[in-house]
Order: sequence, then C-alpha cells, then structure tokens
Amino acid sequence: MVIADTSAWIAFQTKPDSKFGRQFDTLLAGDEIVMVGPVLAELLQGSRSESDFSFFAERLGALAFLEADQETWIKAGELNYQLRARGRIIPMADLIVSALAIQHDIPVYTSARDYQEVPGLQIYEPAG
Repeated sequence: MVIADTSAWIAFQTKPDSKFGRQFDTLLAGDEIVMVGPVLAELLQGSRSESDFSFFAERLGALAFLEADQETWIKAGELNYQLRARGRIIPMADLIVSALAIQHDIPVYTSARDYQEVPGLQIYEPAG
C-alpha cells in the first residue's frame, strides 16, 4: 500500500505514459493506492464542472481510505514543530498526509520535494 499525494495524481494525469505514470497505473490497478482526506479534497477542488466533480468523487471515493484521528493531528503538530525548528515550513495538507503515512507505516508516492524533509517518513521508490 502507498499513499499517493496530490502531486503524484497530477503527474499521472498529465503524463500517464511516463515511467512515473506507468508505475502509478500499476499501483492503481493493483488496489495498492490508499486515499486520504487532504488529497481527496485537493483533487476534487480542481474539478472543472459539477459532472467532473461527481465523477471524480465517485471514483476516488471507491479507493481504500485512511481517516485522520487525534493521534494523526498530534503527529502532524509534532512534525510541524520539528520542521519549523529546522527552519522548514511545509503545507498543512502535506503534514496530515505525512502524519497518516507515519502512523500507518505506509510510504508516500510523490513528486513533491517537501516530503523529503519530513523526519521518519518513507518515500515510495518505484522498482526499476
């Protein structure tokens, strides 16, 4: 299982024939991608119409989903504190994704550099 962040979904949509896109498609076809709230909200906000929104909400809503709980929010606060102490600031959505990934011991599939800074986070590295 992997958590695909918003940047991974966008890379897959814009370049599905790239190495990144093909690996993403393999994970998606194998039910290996788990959805989280911040990514779901970010993807849906980019809808161009109500029908697009409904289509994507249904499709993305069919994926396995991890809920944030109190432990998640505490971990996100801890990560934010640690990063700020090192002079690094990353978006709250990325902190929640990171906290869920650490909490559930699941790597994050991403093309964003912010995640490289998060202590204790596993980044998914495609085979090959």
